[in-house]
This record gives sequence, C-alpha cells and structure tokens, in this order.
Amino acid sequence: METPPVKPSALKIFCRKALFALAVLVTLAAGFLAEEHWRGASAWRNYKREMEAKGEHFDAARLIPPQVPDDQNFAMTPLFAPILNLPPEVLSLPAAHVTNTVNGLRKEGVAGNQRGTNLGSLLPNTVIQPRRFSWQYGLADDLLLWAAGFKGTNSATLPAEITDPVQAASFILDNLKACEPTLAELQSASARPSCRFNIPYEVWDNPQAISALLESFVIIKGLDRVLTLHAEAEMVLGRTDQALKDIQVMFRADDGLKDEPLLISQLVRLAGASIILESVGEGLAEHRWSEAQLQVLQDRLSKTDLIASTVQALYGERDLCCNRKFDQGYIWPRGWNRLEQLNLNRAFNQTVLPRIDLAGREISPSFTHSMNLAFHQSYEGKAFSALLHHNIMASMMLPAISGVGEKVAFAQSEVDLAMLACALERYRLAQGQYPEELAALAPRFVAVLPHDIINGQPLKYRRTEDGRFVLYSVGWNEKDDGGVVATAKTNPIGKDPRKNVPARHDTRQGDWVWQYPGGN
Repeated sequence: METPPVKPSALKIFCRKALFALAVLVTLAAGFLAEEHWRGASAWRNYKREMEAKGEHFDAARLIPPQVPDDQNFAMTPLFAPILNLPPEVLSLPAAHVTNTVNGLRKEGVAGNQRGTNLGSLLPNTVIQPRRFSWQYGLADDLLLWAAGFKGTNSATLPAEITDPVQAASFILDNLKACEPTLAELQSASARPSCRFNIPYEVWDNPQAISALLESFVIIKGLDRVLTLHAEAEMVLGRTDQALKDIQVMFRADDGLKDEPLLISQLVRLAGASIILESVGEGLAEHRWSEAQLQVLQDRLSKTDLIASTVQALYGERDLCCNRKFDQGYIWPRGWNRLEQLNLNRAFNQTVLPRIDLAGREISPSFTHSMNLAFHQSYEGKAFSALLHHNIMASMMLPAISGVGEKVAFAQSEVDLAMLACALERYRLAQGQYPEELAALAPRFVAVLPHDIINGQPLKYRRTEDGRFVLYSVGWNEKDDGGVVATAKTNPIGKDPRKNVPARHDTRQGDWVWQYPGGN
C-alpha cells in the first residue's frame, strides 16, 4: 500500500513563491540596471564621438600647465613654496586637520592660514576703510586716511599730526618695513622666466589640496593689497622706479593664475586685476609715469587676456572637475551617471560656452540674457523633470557659473581702458595734450585699438574742459549713458554714512568709465 504524498505546508508554499518572486525581481532589476548601464554608456560614448568629430576635446590633461623647474619658477619663492608643498603624508590627513598643518606637521590650538604668511594682515583693519583709487568716480587714493588707519592700529609709532601726502607716504612705508625683506625677495624672483603654482591637479579635490589652494589665493590677494599701497606711497615720494617694480611683482603672480584651469582661480585673478590697476591708475592720474615706464605698463596690460583664461577655466570646470567625478562614478546606477554626464556636458556646450565669443573678443549682455532664459525654461524649478530626464547635476551646477561672463567682461574692459590710458598719457607727453580722437593713437602709440567687449564697437572717448579725458565702455546695459557711472539705489553716491565718497558701483547700470580727479 502506497503512502500518500505529504503536502507542503502553506508557509512553505508561501516561502517558495516569495523566493521565486524575489528571484524574478532581482533578475528584472539586474536586467534593468544592465540595460540602463548599456544605454547610458552608449549614449555618452556616442556623444563624445560626435563632439570629437567636430573638434571638441574632453581630456583634462591638455588643460594642466606644464611643470616648471623650481629655479625658474617665481611661484617657488619662500613666500609661496610652502603653501602647495603637499607630500603624501599631508594629503592623507583628514579634513579636520587641514587648517592645523604647517608643512605636514600638526600644530595644536592654531587655526587659520598656517603654511604661508599673509602680508595683507599687516594692513590696518579699521571701521573707516580708506577708499581705493577709483577711476569710475574720478577719485584718487587717500594716503592720509591710510596713515590714520595705521595710527589707529599702532599707536606706539604715532608721529606728529600728518597733514600732507608726502608725510603720510613716509609714515605708511615705515609701517610696512616688516614686508621689505619679502618684497625684495619677490622682486629678485621676478626675473625668473616662469610662474606656476604647483597645484596637485591629480588630487585637486583632496581636502588638503583645496585648503592649500584657498590659502594661496588669500596670500596673493594680501600681497596685491600691500604692493598697491606700497607702490602708491613710493610714487608720492618720487620713487616711481620702485613703484613699477612693485606692480611688476603683482603681474608675476597674475602670470601664475592665468593658466590655472580652475574657475575659482580666474575669479581671484579678476579681483586681482582691479587691485593692480589702482596703482597704475594712481600714477596716471598724477602724471607720475615716464614714457619708458608707461611703455612697460602698456605692453603688459595689452598681454592680459582675461577672456581666454576664463574660457579655459570653464573647460576646466567641465573636464577637470565635473567629468572626472563622473568618470569615477559620481552617481549610481552607473548608466544614470553617464546620462547625467552627457546632459551636463550638452547643457554646458549649449548654454554656458556660447556666452563668450572668444574669437570675436565679445560678450553680449543680450545674448547672455537669452541664454539665462533658455536655461531657466529648460532646467530650473523642474525637479521631477530633472530626475526623469537625468538633468539633476546640470540644474545644480550650471547656474553657479552662469554669471562669469558679466564678471570677465567688466574686468577685461578695465584692463583695456587702462592700457589705452597709458597710450593716451604717452601721447600727451609727446604732443602736450590728449588727442581729439582715439584713432590718433594708432599706430605710433598703440598697434591696434581694442573694441568695446560689450558690442564690438569702438570705445567711447572725449576730452574734457579741464584738459583731461573720459574713456568708457557702454557697459552691461548696452546703452551709451554719456560716461555716467551708476551706483546702487540703496546707497546713492555721496550718501554712505561712514564716509563722504561714492557708494557701491552698480556695474549693471550706467557706463564702465575711466576718468581722473578734476583739476589734475
């Protein structure tokens, strides 16, 4: 007699069905991920192939400046060399130790910048800050205010009441004596043929590397501030050769920044250019520069191409920063990572790069506004769509760099105006007065007249009744306002409660102007 088969219990049946269902789900999920990986990888590969056929490049190595021997490198002076000296034992330190490191040695209880010396910390930090030279308003730097600032921070050196700029200049230089050895070292190193800050690009996003990079920017900005003031004080005392050496040191530091394929480096460079022009403009306003000195300054300014460096840095943001992250697997699943990479690159090429016409050396505000509108309509405020169409990273990253065109247009305009101001001063020295038209400068005093970055048209120029001139770009509003400088409506000109000087410059309104204090 056969034994009847034992029926499995309901629990076992349920478990079997659940395991089967789970296996099916795992198989389907694996298949889905495999399909998505193939789809994303294939789409990115095809996009790269298509763009490379059009002459596009995606390798980050092409953007990294070549190494320079230490003895030929201005950036390897004692002021700069320790900052980016990051041996493996330093790079391996956790983020918490970044600001407590001196050449790889932990220093307990110390915060802030430790690898280098910030010369800017020697300047007074008072409530009433001296107003720097501002050609937009026709204001010269006030050395009396600077002297008062030093008096407030170092009463032990308080002299008799300072009443004239020459006395103020001497007092300022006395208070900057602590900088003299470093400035002499930098002036000597300026003869070195190259300048490259040794950023470890291969690990650029390491916390230690980022800390060192940011510190180098602080050191450079502080150096520029000290050198500008030092140069202006030297000029007042009639030592223009020494003032020119100070300015040339600032230009050497600028040389190191210009090839760095990082957008933050170029933003620091834009700010530094404005600081450098303060001392250049001060000498022009007071007719202190000789013909030979003006020629040196003009030649250097004519080679200052902020636009090209910014475009290279935009590619650096794409290929050195973003694409490297994606290639390492920034997002999971891998297929979605590649689709995010594709869409970010596509949006970058369609809505960021076209804002700057590198070949034509023009940055159109109208076109920039249209690009902003197109980006807003396609990406911003559409979280579900961004998730569904793999545009999350594009919608997060690209708005942060969309305003760089406006910044570089203003900074490059400043440089171009300063270069022309040097040529105009050379003309005055030769002819006894400024020319009626800018065209009179070419070709003797300037080989090619730069055009307005905004619209490609000639820059605006006119002589004034006091024998000076007004030189300007039409600015971001694309209108010729007659050389009028606009200020923020919330703080109108002359209404700053702390000082009777013009308030914040509104670069989006009015013209971008180079002019001088009246009566000089």
